[in-house]
Amino acid sequence: MRIFKQWVLAIALYLALVMEGTLSVYLQPALTYQHGRAGLLLLPIAVLIIAYEDERNEKEIWLALAAGVVADLYFWGIIGIYTFILPALSAFGRWYARVFPELFVFRLLGNIVAITVSCLYTWLVFRLIGWTDLTLKAIGFSLLYTAGWTTGISLATYWLWAKLARSYPFLVDLDNYRY
Repeated sequence: MRIFKQWVLAIALYLALVMEGTLSVYLQPALTYQHGRAGLLLLPIAVLIIAYEDERNEKEIWLALAAGVVADLYFWGIIGIYTFILPALSAFGRWYARVFPELFVFRLLGNIVAITVSCLYTWLVFRLIGWTDLTLKAIGFSLLYTAGWTTGISLATYWLWAKLARSYPFLVDLDNYRY
């Protein structure tokens, strides 16, 4: 049971990955708007919140890297964009938690900015390799919709990821801290 507690975050991130893939299929009509399409980004939001709440645990960057590899294989079939974005979001979250006050409003703004920049980076990479032909105007609307969905998902799941990150830090044996 002690080993299981060290891997709760990894299992929860995997469940978030599966849930993101499933919900993105069923919520597609709600995610599509006139000029663009929002991204349902449960996994990157979870990685950010975990980094905010446990910014001292350096092993979580490796967790984000592993989650990125698994997410890329799950969504694309090749190792690609999430392998870079999730560790970058984890590093950003750790830096952001140290620099800005520990207020929910600042964390929410950090989520919106980080997710928007990561979506813009994803669009740029996909545009360069020819996987998308969205214009800058279309991606602008998509970024606005994604920011709205990011706000809603962050409001709905922040308490869960914060509690998991505080109660079950990744690869930290909490039994060593018992009296």
